[in-house]
Amino acid sequence: MENFAGTDTAVRRQRNARGQGARLTEDIVTGALALIERAGSAEAVTLRAVAREVGIAAPSIYPHFADREAILAAVVARVFDELAAAIKAGAAAAGPDPVDQLVAGCTGYVDFGLSQPARYGVLFAGRWGPAADYCKPVAFGPDGRPVLEWGAEAFSLLLHGIEDCVTAGRSASTDVVADATAVWVALHGTVTLRTTLPGFP
Repeated sequence: MENFAGTDTAVRRQRNARGQGARLTEDIVTGALALIERAGSAEAVTLRAVAREVGIAAPSIYPHFADREAILAAVVARVFDELAAAIKAGAAAAGPDPVDQLVAGCTGYVDFGLSQPARYGVLFAGRWGPAADYCKPVAFGPDGRPVLEWGAEAFSLLLHGIEDCVTAGRSASTDVVADATAVWVALHGTVTLRTTLPGFP
């Protein structure tokens, strides 16, 4: 835990009205994301830096987040939501064909990763929280197939996209989870290579 005695904030934030504490929680996450985007990595996120960014006294963070790791966990959750939204938007714009929707959703994933490299990078830069929470399985579909809780919606969109192709007779996949995993790995690899090695063929 950091010692905040004598800590100054760069900009004093206006106090929330009673009952609007949840807004400060969101502002803290937004402040952490702003630091990450400017610095290019999560290393920029400290309690003091976030407090300065938001314009609050650093101890005011504690009613909302126990520590730096809790803030980063909330950042990761928000960015995974943004990634899922990018996949959905791509698929929605593709028309009714399930193959077109799957390809467009995958393109949405890659476009998000390449256009938001700092945000995307924080998703896989570390494990923000206990391993038991990070890898807690959740179920998709009646057979209860497990996927990771973090990023589960984004992964499920790929999984269901492949399932829709199978249902339409447009895919010969016999193991949708394995194929969705392979596609996810390929998408992540594409973003990572294009970001770190732009000249890779």
